[in-house]
Amino acid sequence: MLLTEYNEAAAMELFKEDGIREGMQKGILQILTRLVKEDAISLEKAAKEAGMTTDEFFP
Repeated sequence: MLLTEYNEAAAMELFKEDGIREGMQKGILQILTRLVKEDAISLEKAAKEAGMTTDEFFP
């Protein structure tokens, strides 16, 4: 027996929020990558801003 009721609207809202968050993270990484390639910021600073090591940022 199910102990909770499935709320489709609430579930869809969570999926939407997750998608927005993932999209923003990808966009930020693209911007940071472009700034590094254009020598506008250092690789170390970009990786730090992304919460990554330099090896994770540019494998």
